Amino acid sequence: MKTNISITVLMAAILITALSFVMPKNKEKYLGDMFWSRKTFAAPKFNVVVMGDSRVYRGVSPEIMDQHLNGLKVLNFGYSNGGLNSTMFKAALSKFNAKSKTKVLVLGVSANAITDYTKNNDQYLQELTRPREEVLERIYLNPLLYWFSATTPEKLKESFQPIDHSYYYLSNYHMNGYVESDKFPADTTEAIASYEDDFNKYQVNENTLATLFEQVHSLVQQGITVIAYRPPVSQPMRELEDSMGNYNEALLQQRLENAGAHWISVNPNQYKTYDGSHMDQPSAERFSRDLADSISLILRHFE
Repeated sequence: MKTNISITVLMAAILITALSFVMPKNKEKYLGDMFWSRKTFAAPKFNVVVMGDSRVYRGVSPEIMDQHLNGLKVLNFGYSNGGLNSTMFKAALSKFNAKSKTKVLVLGVSANAITDYTKNNDQYLQELTRPREEVLERIYLNPLLYWFSATTPEKLKESFQPIDHSYYYLSNYHMNGYVESDKFPADTTEAIASYEDDFNKYQVNENTLATLFEQVHSLVQQGITVIAYRPPVSQPMRELEDSMGNYNEALLQQRLENAGAHWISVNPNQYKTYDGSHMDQPSAERFSRDLADSISLILRHFE
């Protein structure tokens, strides 16, 4: 009797494990939740922290940057509608390795990141204030729960149907803060309407800029290297940000440099977006290499 029970339990375990490899997975629920908790509560062990909005977290790969920065560790600390304000600066600074002499803060300065639209830091604070038990579950249990995702008959049916290659949306979570993203077919005008709505309510203003420049100056005085760039977008999106969003790149560059930051000029024509606002996967990877190379040149210049 005991032998039969043991054999049954063993066979059940083998069957469940085998099924876990073929059953549909809920990537957004388990990997996505784990991603945001790990980013928010990342240990202070980094030399380079990149901050900004979704153009940063979908456009900068720390894994690629690490390979080009001679041993420096990079964290992508971008959030949806992430602002460049005191709350996010304080959070980003907490991720630096306190013992490291090299501390580099990289700012992805999009239009929305420097308007009042992002001042509430909604996503970051939502993640930061989650109950401790939920955070621990996301970080430590979700890797296992992912393999045993709950499913429905509809999802099962979909998972065994032929893959439709005429449309896909890629969203792969890397636990260093980067979401590998792409979409086919691409529509470089897709994001325009939502940004028009945003800029009808919020534009880049002097109060927001003055606070940014003061913060940058303070960080530079503390010995932190501050590097800024404008995330590449489609030409219609740039024109919209410059007009309705009141974004003046030349003036922004000048005033950031006056505050002690280093500005990296980005040619947006070298990169492609899938919606007008976010780079596709190949472009994000290429941009990450280019960004790392530019940072390396800046750091070598001041050695």
